[in-house]
This record gives sequence, structure tokens and C-alpha cells, in this order.
Amino acid sequence: MWLGLLLGVMAMAGASLNEQDARLSNVRHLNLRYDLPTYKSADEWLQRAKLLRLQVQIACGLFPQIPKPPLNPRRIVCYEDEDVVVERVVLETLPNFYLTGNLYRPKKGKPPFPAVLHPHGHVPQPEGRLYERERIRAMAMAKLGFVVFAYDMVGYGDQFQVVHRAPETPQEHLWAISKGGIQTWNSIRALDFLLSLPEVDKKRIGCCGSSGGGTQTFLLAAVDDRLALAVPTKMVSAHMQGGCICENPPLLRIDTCNPEIVALFAPKPLLLISDDGDWTNETPRYEFPFVQSIYRLLGAEDRCANAHFSEGHDFAQSSREAYYSWAVRWLKNDGKPLSEPVKEPAMQLLDAKSFCVWGDDLPKPHNAITWDALIEWLKGQANSVIEGMRPADKKSLQQFQRLMRPALQVTLAVSVPTAGQISVTYAEQKEVDGLSMTRLWLGRKGVGDKIPAVLVPLSNLPAKRQLRREAVLLVSEKGAASEIWNGEGESAELAKLLTRFDVMAIDTFRTGMASSERKTDVQFFATYNRTEDAERIQDIVTAIAYLQQEYDRIHIVGFGAAGLWALMAAAIVEVDGKVVADANQFDANDDNEFVKRLFVPCLRRIGDLRTALALIAPRPLLVHNIHPNFPRNWAESAYSAANATQRLLLSEKPVTAKQIFDWLVSPVK
Repeated sequence: MWLGLLLGVMAMAGASLNEQDARLSNVRHLNLRYDLPTYKSADEWLQRAKLLRLQVQIACGLFPQIPKPPLNPRRIVCYEDEDVVVERVVLETLPNFYLTGNLYRPKKGKPPFPAVLHPHGHVPQPEGRLYERERIRAMAMAKLGFVVFAYDMVGYGDQFQVVHRAPETPQEHLWAISKGGIQTWNSIRALDFLLSLPEVDKKRIGCCGSSGGGTQTFLLAAVDDRLALAVPTKMVSAHMQGGCICENPPLLRIDTCNPEIVALFAPKPLLLISDDGDWTNETPRYEFPFVQSIYRLLGAEDRCANAHFSEGHDFAQSSREAYYSWAVRWLKNDGKPLSEPVKEPAMQLLDAKSFCVWGDDLPKPHNAITWDALIEWLKGQANSVIEGMRPADKKSLQQFQRLMRPALQVTLAVSVPTAGQISVTYAEQKEVDGLSMTRLWLGRKGVGDKIPAVLVPLSNLPAKRQLRREAVLLVSEKGAASEIWNGEGESAELAKLLTRFDVMAIDTFRTGMASSERKTDVQFFATYNRTEDAERIQDIVTAIAYLQQEYDRIHIVGFGAAGLWALMAAAIVEVDGKVVADANQFDANDDNEFVKRLFVPCLRRIGDLRTALALIAPRPLLVHNIHPNFPRNWAESAYSAANATQRLLLSEKPVTAKQIFDWLVSPVK
């Protein structure tokens, strides 16, 4: 009985019904001070790390991975002395898209040599990797016996194909295309280049960059396990996450921040260099103890260190020497402590112009791709990868679901709350058109979300409890709870027919009774916060989790735009029951449609509606009001692979409430 459920679970003395959903005003941003989590065991951290690493990969456009084209390196020696040879280098990291840099090779010693990547930060744009301190540390490391590849950020130095701070579009973000993602790809390809060199020891490669170069360092460290050492310098902070567009791909910091991302490198050697004069001023007493706690859980506390200075936000000589010492210890001395710190070798720098990549002997390529053309190419590649994953048989369907369900959940930033995490506040009861109903508010403890809901119990109670109790969850773009409470709309019409089921209807985020303004006026909003559509999908998942406490079967019905939200939620939560989704004439080939009606960054990159359809199979699914571009071939392939074609019904026309009812009560084949 509903009263048993309500009295057993609800917090009757809850907050005022007029209390606002905290998600409307609690907005995360790059300058917010973040609390750092506590992990009690290695297993707890490793479970978190697995999903967090996937989040970083998806945010940077690296999952599922597109094929790597040949690098086609072009190398010309531009400097040589008794210790070091320097080359001008061009790599084709994507077709007709070029990464520019300098390769520093030691002349003394016996190969294979350890190697390091040197991404730079937001130095003067024309100089890029040729900024004086960048050339000093590259030359110093080469003199210390390391192969060094120093390379440009996009739009800096010799890299001429991107306007570094140009705005990015929502359409690009749907495909996980961003400056930060491209830079991370370039770092991966730079690592590929070092690994291709016969004189480089493939097991001894590190990365070090300062400021924005520190961001590039810890992003590479998070996604590429070939890296053996990382030194993000004067960047890692819990109260400033990076202020450039290249440091803020959408999705990257939802429910996380830089110190936790940095900790993904554990248990490999990690040095955090910080300074009193910038946003890393609290590192010794706040960020570093957190990172150190992760290393301690993994039994590798000695592989994590902090070097703190008072030089200001500059990769000055003292902090550079801390880097040299750490690299020498772990990449040349098998991790054994050094008898004395490494000093910066004496050197005389040449004019930076001699290290510039482009010249008469190496002209800028005439076929260099534009940013807009690169975006279209990346979309095509990503789409081809997804299409190549379409399940064709039972085995490939199972593999797809194991791989892509976590990916979709991470992309939507959805959590499935446990019974203990759900909060319920009782409101009132009334009767409308013969339907007895109870209004309540759902939420998640510690989140502050308030989801208006209405419960309608069975009109015809069975003589005794059925073995498999069933409920129907209704969702509408207009607010299904509001429609039923007011006795109007599609939700109310269907509820009157559902006399065989208990019914729950909710008003998802900013619909119906939950309609209100949301604060969004922060820079890089989607990097730190869920979009409205993602919050709505979360609300459906929360409602399903609530119903799972009492019901064995839960059917989900979405009206209008909510049909797509319901489809996504059903793909995340594996619950027994039928799914009815109004496709609402959604054109699944049109990025603008996604921006207007289902905007979740990175969603198209991981397969959009196609992935959701394959994840729902073999549960009974009715999708109606479909557009000619609806991916019915994916639905048909997935259900055929599951040997469940009789459980799939696709209709180009909208179906009526009576047809939905008839389908819900029909036997499952």
C-alpha cells in the first residue's frame, strides 16, 4: 500500500515546499573553493579512478578512440654543440593538422636515453615553446642526458591553424571537440613520436609543464598509462582550475576538480611544484596532503612529493632545478634518492629565431586544414567509429553494453542513488476526477534537489499482493506531476486508464511545478555543471531508484521532449519493465536539434540515441512519433542481436493514451 511506503520512507517533517531546488543556484565554477574527498581504501579509490579516468577521456574527445593517422615527422637539425643536437620538428597529428616543436638530443652517454615532453603554458603567444624559460629547461634536460620534445600549444608559436582563445560552439561540444581536447590529443601524439625514436627508452618517459602546461601535463598523465613520470608545475589547485578555454573542455570537472584528476597518476612518480605567489599557495597544506593520501592508500607515498617556492607564477630556476632532480631520481637513478640536488647546467642560448620550425627549407604546408574543416573531419571519424560498433549478434551486443553503459552514464553525469541516499518529503493528498493522489518531493541527500512528484495508487486493488508489483513512471516536458495534480494534459489522460498499476509522475528539472530561473552566468558553465537536459535525466533516474525500493517492474513513459529524457534514463538503469518514448519528430542527424532539445556535451561522440537504443535491448520498447532520421536501424540491429525483435515497436505516427495502455498491459513476448 502507498501509505506503507510513504510512512516507511518519507521524512514527514521535511523542508518547506517553497524551498528552492538547490541546483538552480548552486553553480560550480573555476574559482570556487572545492572540498576534497576522503577515500578510506585502495579499492574505493580505484573504483572512483576508473570512472573519473573515463570522464577525462570522454571530455577530451578520446573515447571511443579514433584511428591514429601516420605522424609523417619532418626533422631538420638547427643547432649542435658538444653536448646537444636540436632539431626543428613537424608532426602531422591529424590529417593536414600540424604540431610544431623542437627535439633536443644528448650527444653524450649511451642510449637508450630517458625522455621528457615539455608542453608550455600561456606565455607570450608568438613565442610559445621558444619563450626563454622553456628553451632553458629543454636545453638543461638535454645536457643532463634526456631526450626532450618541446612543443607548441594550439595557436602558439609556430602552430598557426587555430585561434587559441576563439569561442567554441555547442555543436562542437556535442562531439567532444575542444581546444583542450585537441591539445591532449597532440600530447598523446607527441608521446607517440618519442616512443618511435630508437634512442629513447620506452619505459622512461616523463612530462613537465608549468601553468597551462601543467594542465596539459596532468591531463596526459590521466589518460595515457605509457607515461612514467609527471611534474605539473604551479597549476594544481582546489580554488582555481585554469582560466583559459584550452583548460576547460565541457564535462571535465563535473563533480571533481584538478587535485583529484592529478591523483589518477598514482602510484607513478609525481612532483607537484607550487608557489606562495599564485593559486598554488595552499598546496603544501591542502592539495598535496590529499594527493599524498591516495599514494599512501596504494603503498607508494615515496613516489609523491611537493616542492614549494616563493618565486611567483614563474617557472624560475629554483623550481626548474626541483624538476631536474625529480626527473633524474626517477628516470635515471631507479628512484633512489640523490646525494645532492641537481643544479641547472651552464648554457648560452642562441637567438630563438634559429629554432623556429618554418623556413625556406621547411615551408608552411599549403594544404593545412582550417579549424572548421578539422571539426567536420573529426565528426566524420567519430561517427564512423560509432557506426562500426553497432551490435550485429549477441556477443557484440553484450560487449557494446559493457563498454558503453558506463560511458553514457559518465557523459550524462548521472548517479543512481541507493535507498539510503534518497530523501522524500510528504506534501498533501487529494482526489481529482476520481483519482486519489499524494504529492511529495523527491531528492538526494546532500544534493538539495527537489523533484515534485505525484503518486496515484491502484484504483482496483488486488485481493492479495501480487508476486510482481508493477508501477508506471510518467514524465512530460510540461511536467507530468503538475498535469495529474491539475487533472489535465496527456499524463492525466493516461493515468485515468492505468487502473492496473500504481502510477508515479514527476516534474523534472525546470518543468511544471519545478519551473524557475537557473543561474548560469559563469565562465565555462558546462565544464563544471550539468546541463538542464542532463539534470532532467538524473531526475528520472532518481525516481526509478525510489520506485525500485517497492516494485519489481517499473514501466517508463515519456511524453513530448521528455520521451528522449526517458530513453536516456532507461539506457542507464537496468530495470525490468517496458519503455514508451515519444521521439517528438527529433532529427537525430541534426546537431542543432541536439543543442535545442537534448543538449549534453559529448553525447554525440559516444553515440547519442544510437547507444541508448542498443543499451535498452532486449527490454520491451515502443518509440513513436519518429522522424525519418531516427536511428531505427540501430534499434532493429540491437533487438535482432538480442533475439527480441518482437519486443520492439517503432511508429512514425504519435500513439494515443489508449494505445500506450494496451501496449503496457500486453504480455511480454
